[in-house]
Amino acid sequence: MEAQSILERIKSIIGEADLVWVDDQPGDPYLVIPKEKLRRLAINMKGDPHLAFDTLMCLSGVHNMGEQDEMEVVYHLYSLRHRHQFILKVKLDRPAFFPHFYLRVDSVSGIWPAAAWMEREVYDMFGIHFVGHDDFRRLLLPPDWEGHPLQKDYQEPDAYRGIATTREEIEGVLAEESG
Repeated sequence: MEAQSILERIKSIIGEADLVWVDDQPGDPYLVIPKEKLRRLAINMKGDPHLAFDTLMCLSGVHNMGEQDEMEVVYHLYSLRHRHQFILKVKLDRPAFFPHFYLRVDSVSGIWPAAAWMEREVYDMFGIHFVGHDDFRRLLLPPDWEGHPLQKDYQEPDAYRGIATTREEIEGVLAEESG
């Protein structure tokens, strides 16, 4: 199935309201959906025999800063049966105050088990909470780490538990060793 046919099937499942199809930018076309429709759409995209998206190839986070400070969760889906692929995006506003209350989206780890680790990684790096995840904890950083390093306004601490985190000291040592 071509992307346009998949889009029409999706519209028949969840309706056309609040869907944004983007195909006029470099790269693959994608569909932006409201976060409230994600779980229902994911269940249908996997279970519908015409779509059969049985594989979540990648789930990633993106922090866009510009006119509007927002986060995105990007889902790359693939059907082994039909050999077609599709990209979904969910955009999340990131207000200046209490962003952790707004950066929430339903987990799809119960639909595509591969999402379990990917959602934990996106939380760790971007601070996006996946509601309904069975084992929601940090994956790459220690549990007491403060902040989320891939947020573009992240301020790296000078030290963690007495260990320097600044790179200047490390670069100086490397320059002396190679010189």
